Amino acid sequence: MVRHAPAVASLCETFRGTWRRVGPVKRPFLVALDLTDRRCLVVGRSPEAARRATALLEAGAQVTVVGESPCPELEALAHRGDIELHRRSAVPADLDDTWLAVVTDAPRTLADELGAHAAERRVWFCAVDLPDHNSYAHVAIARAGLVNVGISTGGRAPALGRRLREELERVFDEAGLADFAEYLARRRTRLPSGKRGEVLGRAVRDLAFEGRLKLPEQQDE
Repeated sequence: MVRHAPAVASLCETFRGTWRRVGPVKRPFLVALDLTDRRCLVVGRSPEAARRATALLEAGAQVTVVGESPCPELEALAHRGDIELHRRSAVPADLDDTWLAVVTDAPRTLADELGAHAAERRVWFCAVDLPDHNSYAHVAIARAGLVNVGISTGGRAPALGRRLREELERVFDEAGLADFAEYLARRRTRLPSGKRGEVLGRAVRDLAFEGRLKLPEQQDE
């Protein structure tokens, strides 16, 4: 039985038209990083810093947070032993032995200093809303069980990425995608390796988005 859900269509053409109006855009190279047991740094004290730290923890990273007067959410993570928390302003030395760093709330001067040092040390770096030194941008991720779909606007339209994620997750949920992915995974384990491509290819052949993407009117302010 094939189940259909409201669909997302013609996204590429929609985005091309939008980007032509706002200027040329570098196409990001999307990857899925394995951060298991790798040290990651979050600079900030706000609930946003806590959300970033939690996302890194869910990816298996060892998370250090540096920030003055951290919010209750960060204090709770530290109390449980989930993060290493330093209640002070960040310094370049905090980047030592770090794979990835994100700055959620810090003065521009500090973000610039940390960004420059991160570039020298080849540490993946992102300062939220201060992109001058950024070497990566956060991706909105639509999840459905085993399925993770990354949505990037190159940091230029994050609200669009978040909204698309919400809509995709709704579509995935209505279609029962998580269960379907589990079914395919179980079936794959029972098939000889030489048959997997052919059999599973047939199993997903009728999967399709149906419908259209509805966009709000554009209003210049």
